[in-house]
Amino acid sequence: MEKPTTCLNCNSPLYSGSNYCSECGQEVKGNINTFKDFLNHFLKDYFTYDNKLIKSLVPLFNKPGHLTKEFFAGRRVRYIAPLRLYIFISIVFFLMLNWFGSDGSSAVTDESAFWDSFFGNYLPKIFFLLLPLFALIMLPLYLKLKASYVKHFVFALHFHSFLFLATLLYLLISELFQSLDLLIINQVLAAILSLLILLYLFFSLLRVYRQHIGTTLLKFFVLLLVYFGILSLVTVVSALLISSWAA
Repeated sequence: MEKPTTCLNCNSPLYSGSNYCSECGQEVKGNINTFKDFLNHFLKDYFTYDNKLIKSLVPLFNKPGHLTKEFFAGRRVRYIAPLRLYIFISIVFFLMLNWFGSDGSSAVTDESAFWDSFFGNYLPKIFFLLLPLFALIMLPLYLKLKASYVKHFVFALHFHSFLFLATLLYLLISELFQSLDLLIINQVLAAILSLLILLYLFFSLLRVYRQHIGTTLLKFFVLLLVYFGILSLVTVVSALLISSWAA
């Protein structure tokens, strides 16, 4: 394919030898006229996204706060954008949560059907609405550092992405032990998961905001108490309201 002299996306002039438009970033290529062109374009976009996904999920899971630090250090192209990562993981998580909640049995009580619907349909919306609140709670805690609200919001996106990812892995593993009637192992795994999430949040705060361990620990407990208190309250009130509307 002959390379165009102007960008096909934004009509900006293209520099000689450049493979990407300097204005919009679109790759410099001619029109896609053959199936081979279409297939090459699809595979390149797919595997680029797949590569970014792996590069993002690995540090998200084993390096608390790393993606947030990388984002504000300007190293963003190698990872999936924070909001896109959160949306991707949350969609997969709540789809799987809805699937695990359905046992395929016809003897489903009204109560279990309600909670399946609540966790599958309403809880994702609650979490999405509480994300900005999480960042807002952090704002006064780090007022002296003059950290922007955007920094706290990106931190919240990465933390909740990990929260959903770790819980999803727990669901997959616990499903195996449940099928083997090893419920005691599931209880141990649930306790380990809770501890893991708490430790992840603490070390994320420590890495991103770089304050003394004692100061970080105090802010960690305040954040935990306020946010999860509000989350519990909103969840209970929402469940009661939805239940009353459905009655």
